[in-house]
Formats: sequence, structure tokens, C-alpha cells
Amino acid sequence: TLGGLIKFLYVIILKRMEVRDRSKSVNSVDIIFNFDCIGFTGTPFLDNYPTSDYIRHQREDDIPPCIDRSFYAYTNENLPQDEFENRFYRFQGQNSNVKANYLSSDFMNDSLKRGEMETLEAIFNQEGFNRDVMAVDGVKTAPFNVIVDLCGIFKQSTIYDVRSLILKQFGADCFHYIYHIDQIDGSDRVLCIKTQNDVAFDEEFYKYLCRTYGANLRDKIFFFVDNRNYIGKDVPYQLVFQKHFNLPLFVKSVVVAHDVEDFSKIWQAMGRSRTMNDTTFSIYKSSICGEMNGESGSEPIDIKKHPLTKLLYTRNCDCKMAGNLSSIYQTLIALYNLSKNSFYYSDEIVNTFIEKMEKTITKKVSQLEDKLAVVLGEHIVPARILQHIFGDKFGRSSNKTISENDLSADIVNELVRQIVRQKFEQRLPSGDIYDDYIRFLSGEQVSLMEISYTKQQQKQKQKQKAKSQDNDTMDVFDKRHQLLLSKKEEDYFSSTIRDEDDVIKRMLGLPVSIPIFTLHYSGGGRQNVINVYPTVQFLYSHHINPRYITDDVRGVLRGAGVPSRYYEDFLATVAAESKMEELDSKPESEMFHTETTVNRIRQNPQYSLVGIQPGVYIIGMKDQFNIHGIETHPLRDHMQCAMDEIGFVLFDKTNTKSVDEFGPYFIEQYILLDALSKQEVAQNVITYYCRHKDKLEKGLERYNEKRGKGFICWRFLSFDN
Repeated sequence: TLGGLIKFLYVIILKRMEVRDRSKSVNSVDIIFNFDCIGFTGTPFLDNYPTSDYIRHQREDDIPPCIDRSFYAYTNENLPQDEFENRFYRFQGQNSNVKANYLSSDFMNDSLKRGEMETLEAIFNQEGFNRDVMAVDGVKTAPFNVIVDLCGIFKQSTIYDVRSLILKQFGADCFHYIYHIDQIDGSDRVLCIKTQNDVAFDEEFYKYLCRTYGANLRDKIFFFVDNRNYIGKDVPYQLVFQKHFNLPLFVKSVVVAHDVEDFSKIWQAMGRSRTMNDTTFSIYKSSICGEMNGESGSEPIDIKKHPLTKLLYTRNCDCKMAGNLSSIYQTLIALYNLSKNSFYYSDEIVNTFIEKMEKTITKKVSQLEDKLAVVLGEHIVPARILQHIFGDKFGRSSNKTISENDLSADIVNELVRQIVRQKFEQRLPSGDIYDDYIRFLSGEQVSLMEISYTKQQQKQKQKQKAKSQDNDTMDVFDKRHQLLLSKKEEDYFSSTIRDEDDVIKRMLGLPVSIPIFTLHYSGGGRQNVINVYPTVQFLYSHHINPRYITDDVRGVLRGAGVPSRYYEDFLATVAAESKMEELDSKPESEMFHTETTVNRIRQNPQYSLVGIQPGVYIIGMKDQFNIHGIETHPLRDHMQCAMDEIGFVLFDKTNTKSVDEFGPYFIEQYILLDALSKQEVAQNVITYYCRHKDKLEKGLERYNEKRGKGFICWRFLSFDN
């Protein structure tokens, strides 16, 4: 039957995903996980801890402390302010004099509906930009030079969007550079606001900035720190700068913690400043009432004196102490291993989904809970350890029903069974105190139906959320930036056999006569312009900024129904644009200089780029332009050479070997390669073009192209005199 076949296929697929029907794991370490409620160091050897001696010799004296938790503060303790500040002081360590204030972020609920950059603009205004005093030279000073996006408020914006807003807010003379984290590899990058060149923030460039600006460097670089994917990453050279100039690199830091409740994440975001004692902070948090932050508009004060700090910190300690259901389940398994003198545990339930499909999950869960409850009840040491863990955890709960209830052996036994059922989603709400116990042991999860994720599932879910914008998944564009094209085909498969008959493919290959990228470069006493035009298929990728798709673009594509006329209009428009730019070009200096004026392409795209003539290029998807498909393209007579984002030459009709002539070695190809892909070979070519052009030309004269075409074969070129 169809149902049986579907079930069979599901089993095959899931068995491929989880080959083993039993899994073995080292779980004995998890005994330590919940000793005294808190702390997990990560090492897999039980003998490293003093508690191993306690267990081995069945000692009855106090368990030696493994982790210092003296600075924890719990809600149920209701600490006086002085005692809380004392504990928080121990938590702070060297960062003992942090000045901060909390600001309401409720305005973001409305501003985010308008856009992400509108929200950033609102933050600038909130920080008092409109009240800034003009400097003597007429340059506006910014109220802060660091923003840390802790909750992904600006997840769809590029660093170029941030640049445009900074230019709008502060002009071109306030900040000269923007620091950001590359969302592909997590490297430190710096974008030049004037030229839009994006370079690595390495030691050499840092020294260049210090030589140029000295102690004023901190006023010339804006730090845009996206904290979503790289939470533990620090901005480099902060301590070096402070040691050299006796000033913090971060003047004032704005932490956007709009919907973040975990104080440890907020503190970690503040820790992006390695000089916290010398940096002031504004923390934007939702649902802040006046009494939580003192008087509105007050100056930053010691963070431990804020009422909101106490509330967030105690909540965080409560959650850390409670743990989660997976950790307490692993503790049960570890205690079972201890009772059996075993270091490994063999799971009977590996894939819950398969067990549910085969309707064996209920029986296996019942057998598992019987096994754990009986064994843990019969062995004195594991039973006492478990009772100690439960008692210490529940005693910290702010729920008096839990904290004041005595834990008898029968309650512990039943609680073990309830934990096992909940772990495998076989428990129904009981309407008694066990609901409170399970909810408490589930930590941050509120619903009883959402607490059975394993550690591996949690990691996979977090990794999925942290995917960069350039993963192979299209963003859902706003309605006003969507492009709808349709073509009806009676037999699509038959039409794809021959390229000449594949109407859909030819429609996706249509170029749009509105540049998606425009760059001006000067050198040799003349200014030149490069325009890049996208194909329709490139518009449907995740490599473009959706704002490129406007009514003008839609208007151009309305003529796509007549391809021959469409291509004629494209060539005419491009020719007219090139002629106008040629007339408008002005004499320039001999110095090489580039400036990007239009950029609707996201960072590090995958593409193929075909050259029509100097200054005119069409960008398509990775495999859209190649030697095989070019023969049937309507613009085949105009397409001269093509390269991909790495620098590989896909085809070439020019047969030229000159950096000043149109072809695979033409300097424009490598200006684009540097602007779009930041390839090292492109930077080498540009450097040699500016400083050692004669060597570059002689190297090309000697090169026989047996290794391939283009400067991708850089290491095979000889530059010896």
C-alpha cells in the first residue's frame, strides 16, 4: 500500500541518517555536571575531580567545592542591595568600575516595520545626535563609536547600508572607516567610507591607521559588531591601543539587547570592549519602566547599582542553576553508569522518530524508566547523590511550592520516571507538583511541550539560525522588491533538450540595462567607468540587495516578450550610457584611484562575469556563462571574454595579453575581482599595475599561456629583469 511504502522510505532515510541502532556515550562525567547544582568544566575524566574520591570511598563528609559559585545571587534569597553589589563585584573581576545606563528599546517595535537602517538611525537620534555640538572645524562628533548587535536586529543589512547611514548622519569627515566582522569566515574587516574598499583589519593596517591618526584613531573608526554568529570574538588591538595612547579604543558602546533576557549574553556583548572600566555603555532593552533604570536621561552610573542589573543577574543565576532537561537526564544516565561500574552507556532508544513510527516508543520508555528508577533506588551512593542534586536545585527555586516541599524517596523515584517520559515526549501534564518540578528542570523553556531537545539538536538549531546571508537560501524580499516573471510551457522537458528551444533558460539569461554595480577608476590622467549589468537569473539569487529591484527594473523587463527587440534595446542603452560617460569624463591625476558609486551586490558573491567592451560587463550566476552555452546566446557576437569570482578565465575571444587592452588580462577585470570578491591575485595585479607596470607587461610577454589564461596563473609568470 501507499502508506506502507511511505513508511518504508522514511525508515530507510532515517536509518541512513542514524546508521547505528544503539549508541554508546561517555556519560559518567555528567555526575559532576549537577553537583552542587552548577558547573560543568568539560573534561571527560572523572578522576580529575576531588569528588571522585568521595564517590569511590563512599565518604559522608562535605563534597569538596569544584567551582566557585560565591558570586551567584538567586531570586529566592531576596538579597539586600549591599550584599548583591558585593557578590556582583566578585563576578566582575577586574572590570569593577563599569559605567552604563539602560534605555528602552520599545521604539524598535515600530522602527523595524519601516526598516533596519531606520532602526539604527533611531538609535543615533536616541543617543542625542541632534544635540551634538559642532567642533571648531565644523565636523560633527558622534555620540558613540561602537554598536554591538546582540539579537540580530540588522541581520539583513550589509555593511554598505551602514556606510550610507553614517554618511547621512555624520557626513564624510566624522568617521573614515567602519570595522565589521565578515559573515563568511569571521575575519576582521575594515571598510573605507570614502573609497568603499574593504580590507583585512590586520596588524599592518592597524599600524597604518595609528601612523595616520595617532590617538584620534578612535574618533575615525566606527565599530559595527554583529554578535550573532561570533559571540566569543573580540575586536583586536584594543589593549595595544590603550597601552600606547593611554586611551580606550571604544569611547562609548551601544549594546542592542532588545529581546535578550540572558544577562550573561549582555555582559559578553559588553566584553567586546576589552577596556570595560574606561568605556561607557548604553544598553537598549525592551519593557523597561522608569523605576528599573532610575531617572530618565541620567548619566551612566555603576552598573551594579541599577535595579535592572539585579533583576537580570538573579534571573540568569536561577536559569544556570536549573539547567535543562537534557542535562538532568544525562545525570540520571551517569548515576546509572556509576551503579554498574561502567564508563559507557548503550542507548536502547536512538531515533525517537523511528520508534514513534513503529509504535514501540511507549514500551521502550516504560522499560527505561523502570530500569533507572529501580537501579537508582537500590544503590545508596547514586541515590544520595541524586537526592542531593534535586534538593539543592529545588531549594534555590523562587517557587515556594517546590522549594518548601520535602523530597522523600518515593517523590525522587516518581520524579525519575517523569523525567524519562518528558525526555522522550511521552509525558502528559499531571496537574500536580510534578508539573512544577518538570517545568523548573527545563530551565529557560516555558512550555512543557518544548523541552525535549537533545544537546546535538540544540547545536544544530543554533547553527541553522547562525547561517550567513550568503548560504544557498534565498531571502524573502519585501513585496516592493519582488519581481514576478512567468512563462507557460506545454512540455518543459522537451524544450530543454536543445538550448535554442529552451525559452525559460533564455529568459533567465536576459540582461537588465540598469547597472547593479558602477565603479569609477582613474589612472594615467583619465577617468574611466565600469558598469555591471545583471541577468534575470542573478536577480533571483541571494547575491543581490533587494533594493535593486525597482519599478524601473520591472519596466525594462516588460519588453522581455520579444527577445530580439529586447537585446537591441539593451545594446542601444548600454552604448548611449557609455558615450555619455565618455563625454563627461574629466582629466585626472596620474595616481590610481577607485570609487564605487553604485553597489547592489552583496559581499563575496559567486558569479560569472562576461565582458562586452571596456567598461561594460554582464554578471550572471556561477555557471551561467561558459564556452558551451555561449554559442547559442543571442549576444554571442558581443561577448568577448568571461571570468568567475576566483579569477578563472571561462572563455576568451580577444587573444590579447595586455593590461591596457580588453581581454583576460585587462586591468578592469581585476578591479572588479577585487571590488566584488577581494581575491588576493586581484590585489597583486593592481599593486603591480600601479608600481611595477613595466615588470607586469614584460612578464606577460614571456608567458606562453600553457598553464592557462588570466592572472590566476600568477605564480607561473616571471617578473625577473
